[in-house]
Amino acid sequence: MKVAWDASHGEFTIEDYYYFSKLKRYAGQEGVEIVEIKSFSRLASYDTIVFNYPEIRFRKWEIGRIKAWLKRGKRIIFAAYYSNLDGVAENVNRVLAKVSDVRVNYDVIVDDSNNHGDSMYPKAVCRGMELVMPCSASVSGGEPFVTSASGAVFGTRDGNLFVLGTCVFWDNFSIGLADNRKFSLKLLKGEL
Repeated sequence: MKVAWDASHGEFTIEDYYYFSKLKRYAGQEGVEIVEIKSFSRLASYDTIVFNYPEIRFRKWEIGRIKAWLKRGKRIIFAAYYSNLDGVAENVNRVLAKVSDVRVNYDVIVDDSNNHGDSMYPKAVCRGMELVMPCSASVSGGEPFVTSASGAVFGTRDGNLFVLGTCVFWDNFSIGLADNRKFSLKLLKGEL
């Protein structure tokens, strides 16, 4: 299985060894090849496409292609960040406004009691998996699939569109926390 990791919008790239070498290695061990794609047009040949922290605005024609890809059944994963840092949530929401009712909010989820040693590392759950979702915005709309006991929504889906309020749940530090590794691989493999 091949997954496209977009690098045409200033994203944190899968080839950045410091941040994502573990995710790439673990995915490979599961038979998932994550391929960094620097040209937006080349994304069309993949069934799963990841936009992880897109700092550059999507053009109208790109949004049109994403909409068409979703209609054809491609899995699209958007991972944002808290408080609209670097305009990432705004860039993601510009796409979402044309394809779904899902939105990344310009906030931050903190939890002073249910966290991984820091209120900015709140704990969450997804289908029986315990997760740590650091530096996350809340997400609204769609069908929530990553939530906390307090009702915070870290991730939601709308058909084959998956939107997460954080892009660092699967970085080299966080992937080793709780069930983050298992969750990350299930997300990439289409098992959620």
